Amino acid sequence: MGVQRLADNVEIFTQPEDCEEGFYVAFSWKDFLKVDKLSGVPITYKKKKGDKSLKGTKIVLTNLRNTEAWRGERNIRELQRKLSGMISPFDNSRDFDVFLEVDGSRIQLTEIAESIRESALLRYRFIFDGEVFKVSGKARLDYLQPSNKEDQLILSSICRKDNGAALYDYLSKKAKRRMPPLFDRSNSSGWFLEFGYTCKLNELDQVQCIGNTIANPGPFHGEIDAVSLNRSDYRAHAMDKYSDFRKLVKDLAGIRVYRDGFGIRVGEDWLGLGKQWTSAPSYYGLKPSNIIGYVSLSAKENKSLVETTSREGFQVTPYYENLYLLLKNFIAFTGTAQDFIRRGTLQFLSVSKDMSVEVKPDEKPHDITRRIDDVATILYSKHKLLNSETGVLRNVASKATMTLKNVRKTINEKGLSNPEVSRSISKLDGALADVSAAVESTEALLNEVGTALSMASELKSLREVLDRRWENLHEELEGVYESVSLGLTAEMLSHEVHNIADGLSKRSSSILRRIQNGELKKAYVISYIEHVRSSAAGMRKQLSHMTPSLKYLRESKVKLNLVTLLEKIALYHNERLDKRGITVKIEVQNSPGGKLKVNQGKLTQIFDNMILNSDYWLREAIRIGKVESGIITLSIDEYIVTISDNGRGIDPIVENTLFHPFVTMKNRSQGRGLGLFVVQQLLDSEGCSIVLLPSRNLENRKFSFEINLAVCAI
Repeated sequence: MGVQRLADNVEIFTQPEDCEEGFYVAFSWKDFLKVDKLSGVPITYKKKKGDKSLKGTKIVLTNLRNTEAWRGERNIRELQRKLSGMISPFDNSRDFDVFLEVDGSRIQLTEIAESIRESALLRYRFIFDGEVFKVSGKARLDYLQPSNKEDQLILSSICRKDNGAALYDYLSKKAKRRMPPLFDRSNSSGWFLEFGYTCKLNELDQVQCIGNTIANPGPFHGEIDAVSLNRSDYRAHAMDKYSDFRKLVKDLAGIRVYRDGFGIRVGEDWLGLGKQWTSAPSYYGLKPSNIIGYVSLSAKENKSLVETTSREGFQVTPYYENLYLLLKNFIAFTGTAQDFIRRGTLQFLSVSKDMSVEVKPDEKPHDITRRIDDVATILYSKHKLLNSETGVLRNVASKATMTLKNVRKTINEKGLSNPEVSRSISKLDGALADVSAAVESTEALLNEVGTALSMASELKSLREVLDRRWENLHEELEGVYESVSLGLTAEMLSHEVHNIADGLSKRSSSILRRIQNGELKKAYVISYIEHVRSSAAGMRKQLSHMTPSLKYLRESKVKLNLVTLLEKIALYHNERLDKRGITVKIEVQNSPGGKLKVNQGKLTQIFDNMILNSDYWLREAIRIGKVESGIITLSIDEYIVTISDNGRGIDPIVENTLFHPFVTMKNRSQGRGLGLFVVQQLLDSEGCSIVLLPSRNLENRKFSFEINLAVCAI
């Protein structure tokens, strides 16, 4: 059916594997117009003697409908491009080969030659075995090159000396704190780094279920290559011309889907790479214009993934949504990994530059700017000393000139002159003249240095301005963190107030109907008034919880009892979470010996954010049947609070990066990755700290946070 529009006459030659006979079928599409029934179409069918060493099928088309479409380089390229959408050009995604001949000439069907794929700067492979999703990636050293030309030269110079060992050591140490376990130096020729992760389908946020069973899309695999379209990165391979290379990448760009080697049409950027790349958290993510890749499915393993009747994509079912969820999870990882590698390289360059001027990595801005003052003070001192020494030298030269003049006078008066003495005196005259000239040059240079040093005094004033601006920026950032935290609390408040307003609206509609129907009774009115009172009290409670976080109260510190504050916070959240099957529990191991002096609103925001985070993941665990009910535990040991829950725990992928901005395993529509980052910043502003404890739950995941408030104890 696929060749119906191409030509009138079709001949099919088929040779089964290990068979002495082949088969031949021929017909003309024109004959279908001449008969009323399919049985009336003349079909030529016969067996032919075959060759056991051969196998495969050949289709011959004659009497083409549009012969011009098969002529010229441009048309042939368009044919190649369209066929690559129908039949996979990736050898690993199909178990058959396809060849095309036009007028007896063999046409290359856009096979992705290994030499072209090997020019990629990044390569990813992923495989889902029906339970575990495994992703592995590789990056070349060229991928790490910064965009700035000067930085490129510096990095190239460093890496030439040790083959990139210093850069890898820096990234590796950083990776132990920020990346998943798999991060290593590549042993593959031409590759610099290897990295990856694994996860389970049932651990992903927003996984879709049918009843209580997760909708499993079935095993699949795929590969993605990211190539550079910059001419400076182009390497000679199967295509000699750079322009041909760009055209080929443009024709094949994107992540395509094939089932048993045959293409399924999906949107041009169906995984949203363009949107991800332009977002702040993923600036270094994959770009849709220069990636070549595929997702390989099969009819046997992925029968639950149903295509539309036109093969224009898939029917949206829970099975397809989970396939999409896994692939989006992969895309999110590529953004995180590439961001880590590229930004880590820039930080390595920055550290290298700092070391060249003896600036320590942990040296604070104030300390660095004060070093300018120290250098200026030393220069002033040296300038003053040099001025003094130059004056001494001028005096010595002047005395020597006077002494020489007296010697010459004495010699002339006593007639002691001779040629040798005259020559010596002339040499002394010349030497003294040189000394005098040098002194004059030195004094002129010292005057210039003095002018420069007077200008340097302005640097001290500029440094003081810089210090003040740094302090202002630090204060403004603290305000931003507090505002973001307040926004997260307000988001929760908005949801609760909406529920209260919704309940009032429904009760009001009900009482209005009764009035209109003449059914109004005193009991109904009393019930309605009680509901209004209860709703008003609920709103006051919501607002009172938020009041300490408002700006005019955020700026003051109060003495408070930690246990009492946490009990109030737990009571507030329990009223909200009870209908969701979640409870906040307070455990006192050792009561604090005194009180805390701290900003109440800030501390409330901190624990609100921690409880909201647990709330989200517990709801997910309840939804997919991991737990029946959720328990959030706040354990108090003097001034240390441990926060844990009985959910799934922290995904190993992010356990080392939890406190960095924009890091989250939540669906992008559900989370921004700012909650724990803001908590850490708020605690840091008070001199307190938060850590993820090393203990693990039954699923071998970390699950407990420890907040240390001892600094605020009084």
